[in-house]
Amino acid sequence: MSGFSVMSKEPSIIWAADRLINKRIDSNYYHIKYIEYLDTIVNCGLDCKPFEDICKRMNSGPFGSALLASAYVEKGVPFIRPLNCKNFIVEDNELVFISNEDSIRLKSSRFNSGALIITKIGNGIGDVAIIPRKNDKCNISGNLMGVEIKNSYDNYFVLSFLKSKYGQNQIWQGMMNSAKPKIDMDTIRSIQIPIPSAEIQKYIGDKVRRAEELREEAKRLENEINTFFNEKFSDIYNSIDESKVYHSKFTWKSAENIRDVFNAEYFTLIGDKYEQVIREQKGVYLDDLLKDCFMGKSPSQYADKGPKILKVKNLTNGGLDWSDSDHVDKEFYVKNKRCHLQHGDVFIIPAAHLAKYIGEKVDVYIQGIEGIKYPDAMASGKIIVIRPNFDKVNPIYLCLVMREKFVYHQIQRQVSGITASYYPKDVRQLCIPLIEREKQDMVADKYIEIIKCKEQAKQLIQEAKQDVEDLIEGDFEMSELNNNSSTESRC
Repeated sequence: MSGFSVMSKEPSIIWAADRLINKRIDSNYYHIKYIEYLDTIVNCGLDCKPFEDICKRMNSGPFGSALLASAYVEKGVPFIRPLNCKNFIVEDNELVFISNEDSIRLKSSRFNSGALIITKIGNGIGDVAIIPRKNDKCNISGNLMGVEIKNSYDNYFVLSFLKSKYGQNQIWQGMMNSAKPKIDMDTIRSIQIPIPSAEIQKYIGDKVRRAEELREEAKRLENEINTFFNEKFSDIYNSIDESKVYHSKFTWKSAENIRDVFNAEYFTLIGDKYEQVIREQKGVYLDDLLKDCFMGKSPSQYADKGPKILKVKNLTNGGLDWSDSDHVDKEFYVKNKRCHLQHGDVFIIPAAHLAKYIGEKVDVYIQGIEGIKYPDAMASGKIIVIRPNFDKVNPIYLCLVMREKFVYHQIQRQVSGITASYYPKDVRQLCIPLIEREKQDMVADKYIEIIKCKEQAKQLIQEAKQDVEDLIEGDFEMSELNNNSSTESRC
């Protein structure tokens, strides 16, 4: 690219040739970090094309009254929103639907599997995801841009480039700061895409395709666990009509049921009803299943490196996520030995600004899974550590059953205070159904396979991004092309 000279990196000052000043003049657009990234792409030795040259179609979703939230239906055509585009492949968590009639009416926002979806407005700018191959069609919201790639280019490779630092920086370069940050269509059209050989595109794209398959396998196993639990606990769920509102002014309770709580509301909520049903089915209180239950410890300040500390942000309700972790110094870690994470520890948050969030996320620390290395870590003061007795319960089963609705309602009735709070003593009073040990182990084995699939998918996605960056920087190992059988898509 050239045509510029760096005068200062901090603050960013450059001299730019007239031919580089082709869009707008502002300090963000011509910041040195963006100019240098773009210069690296243009001079990487690969043919570079503007994004619009490799696209068949680009369209935004509907805005304003074109589609209101009230138009969502229980079943219909998937309607993709920014929260579904956070992690490379469009996810169906919190997915909503619109009618087929609305989908056809909003046909310009309708896309099929393989299309790329880019977040162009709001805090998620730069999020890019692909509609998985299992989807026939969907519509996208007004905060998103849908892009169909020409058949002569590998759309999964293009996705990997857009998610790399070289793609992300071009998107952020064109961001216009306002009350609601956004990028315009011209910015997206002009993103420079390096085009390697079809063989290299496929090699990198196959890693993401394989990651997609692994995610689908994880979902299949999750559905098997959910189906098993729904059948196993059907008597519990069928015994209570949750649509009925329990607002009785009083209720009779025997002394053995009062325990250490004396609160009228506590005994009139759905959680109390679930506890009664589970007890009648020979349920077990967690107090009888645990070795320990306590709050973690937080330092006065975090360290730049050292053992990791488990915080609320690391809980996902589907496996611990260490990608954004804080650290503590070694002295603090050694001093708080009780808080060191142990295999089988189960975690729940003890406080939130709204009561409904307590009990929404429950995760378990698992060691010894092939291919996964968990770091030395401890629990923060914002985490309750539930340490099971392995002889009495499989810890993974305990984690999964604590995600069930009948446990969530028990947790909710125990939350107290203006700022919603929950305590280890409350955890001990939760009542759960204890199924046969071989069934617990069977469910636990499936969950371990889920974690393995998710972790392998995450690793493949990171590898795909790194491959793109290595390719641009001249560090890509061509020999890898002949040894790609382990990542080639199974479809």
